[in-house]
Amino acid sequence: MTAPPAHPTYSERLWPSPWVWIVALVGVAALATAYRSALGPIAGAVVAAVGTVVVLGLVVRSATRIVVDADGLHAGRALLPWQFTGRALVLDPEQSRIARGPRGDPSAYLLTRPGVGPGSVVVEVTDPVDPHRTWLLATRDPHGLARAISEERGRLAP
Repeated sequence: MTAPPAHPTYSERLWPSPWVWIVALVGVAALATAYRSALGPIAGAVVAAVGTVVVLGLVVRSATRIVVDADGLHAGRALLPWQFTGRALVLDPEQSRIARGPRGDPSAYLLTRPGVGPGSVVVEVTDPVDPHRTWLLATRDPHGLARAISEERGRLAP
């Protein structure tokens, strides 16, 4: 994986929706309460502290980035160089649901996260040897991402 440069054209971190944070922290609280009941208040406090740090670390680590820069389109660990990037199309929420479902492109590279919306962006892949014909990217700003892809692709593509 190549690291994105310091000054990308577009950058978005796909943070989990609030309910993921709430469920994770409620789980830690329940576990800490069980340990407190069984082993005492010190054990409960240790489990609460360690569990909170672990859960927060996992949630933060799961927040994938989408970056548009001079190298290409970065989606998580994947990179689509500009010479293999086609058009970017904005999908509304209903079109996004269909694209992720059984009527969508089965060869698409998907970067989706629960609670990330309102729509998504489909990017054509023009590399004939790439097994993915399209990339389907969940985003909170589909128009901004599509605009950044189109501008950068037009400026940097051969």
